[in-house]
Amino acid sequence: MLNPRKLTALLSLIIAATLSGCSGGNGDMNHMHAESNISMEPIKVELSWSPQQVAAGQKVVFEALVTQNGQPVDDAKEVLFEIVSNNNTESKLEFTGESAGNGIYKAEGTMEAEGEFTVTSHVTARTQHSMPSKKLVVQP
Repeated sequence: MLNPRKLTALLSLIIAATLSGCSGGNGDMNHMHAESNISMEPIKVELSWSPQQVAAGQKVVFEALVTQNGQPVDDAKEVLFEIVSNNNTESKLEFTGESAGNGIYKAEGTMEAEGEFTVTSHVTARTQHSMPSKKLVVQP
């Protein structure tokens, strides 16, 4: 069994080794950030759909153009189009966007009911999240 002095010395060495291991990785951290090429510039999302004039029962293609530093973002982790009725917030549609290349993500859906809706694109890319919204009016 170790006496108290030897035990204290041993614990001090373990703590010192642990602390030096935690603070000595500064060079590795810079290398990791350079390798992953993560920009602090925010992602930009332009939300649109076609046709622009939508009638009830019509198919609509929702589109999100995702860029960062003016360059297309083709590695988004999630693109979701959420459509909520302005008259009934309980009524909600969700469509998952698929990459069409060049930073464009698309989803197709049918707007069954007429009225005013808020379309929000939820985009998660490069450790960031963006949720632009636009009003959609569906004609009878």
